[in-house]
Amino acid sequence: MVKFDYFEPESIEEACALLERHGDEARLIAGGTALLIWMRMKLLNPRVVISLAKVANFDYIRFDPRDGLKISAGALHRDIELNPAVHEHYPLLYETFRKVAQPRIRNMGTVGGNLCQGDPLTDPGASLIALDAEITLTSSKGKRFLPLGKFFVDYYQTDLQPGEILTEIRVPPSANGVRWSHIKFLPRSQEDFATVGVALTLRLQGERCDDIHLALNSVAPTILRAKQAEEIMRKQKVSDKLIYEMAEVAATEVDPIDDNRGSAEYKREMVKVLVRRAAQEALQRLP
Repeated sequence: MVKFDYFEPESIEEACALLERHGDEARLIAGGTALLIWMRMKLLNPRVVISLAKVANFDYIRFDPRDGLKISAGALHRDIELNPAVHEHYPLLYETFRKVAQPRIRNMGTVGGNLCQGDPLTDPGASLIALDAEITLTSSKGKRFLPLGKFFVDYYQTDLQPGEILTEIRVPPSANGVRWSHIKFLPRSQEDFATVGVALTLRLQGERCDDIHLALNSVAPTILRAKQAEEIMRKQKVSDKLIYEMAEVAATEVDPIDDNRGSAEYKREMVKVLVRRAAQEALQRLP
């Protein structure tokens, strides 16, 4: 591992100033579950490492019935998993975060670090997209607000601009009657990344699907929202035939690769199976 200068700012303002001063030579570290691995593998060789560990008030999780859920980017996966408000009002997030790797990783990794890594194999981004999450990006120039679905650009690439820090994730209040499902197909062990991940929310109006959000991970260069598949169901009377058609369309929106978790063709077939299963599971769940 190369030598580097190490800073521990105590505020976001100080961290932004350090980023602005050192530019491309600097990298942020929070939990370190990704950055340290990349540095050991010499995929990244930053000359400056800026730790966010001592930034005050950077790990909050706050819920308000009117404003929804606000999660600081420094919040640990484990803290989100165990938060009572998350468990009660956002069960999709609880189900997602409790299945991230294993407790040792969840006790170190932060949600902001997870999202900024831009890894399409990770789970939290898909569930947050399915819940219409918005992020706050902070720099010395001010704040920028962005729907999470627009944050992911390509493999390990995000819309994070030079000098910006992801500081907060906001999830709007959960609408009445929302049903949900999260399915993560694991080929080997609980600690592995998913071959296919599906996060789905839907709301019924009688027998019709009033709204639906479907997000997928591990099947494209980015975590993605399957908008064409959603339109198959939205405002339509729910039926097994429609669910089957939605799953077929979802498989056309993905762009998987062959790897040690399966072939691209296999993953497309798994998308069909798991999207159908997620929709059926959500429909059976009481709102």
